[in-house]
Amino acid sequence: MPETKHPTHIDGYYGSLQALANSIGDMRYDKVAEFVGLLAQRVEAEAERDSAAGRTQLSGKLDLVSKHLYNAQAEIDSAWKICEPHMKDQD
Repeated sequence: MPETKHPTHIDGYYGSLQALANSIGDMRYDKVAEFVGLLAQRVEAEAERDSAAGRTQLSGKLDLVSKHLYNAQAEIDSAWKICEPHMKDQD
C-alpha cells in the first residue's frame, strides 16, 4: 500500500486518538510541554514549506496554530513549575 502524505493514523500505534490524548495528558507537565513544543515546531515547519510553495492562506493558518501551540507550551511549563517542587523524583 503506498504511503500517504498526510496519513490518518500513526504507524505502529493501534489505540484511539482519545487514548493517545489521555496517555499524553497523564505524563508529567514538563514532558507534555516538551511534546507540545515539538508539535509546534513541526507545524511551524509545515507553515514555512507552504509559504515557500505559495500557499499563503494555509501557511498563515498554520503559522497561527504554531504560535498558539508555543503559547500552550509556555502555559503548561508554568503549570509544571508550580507542580515540580511537590513531585517526588520520577523519570
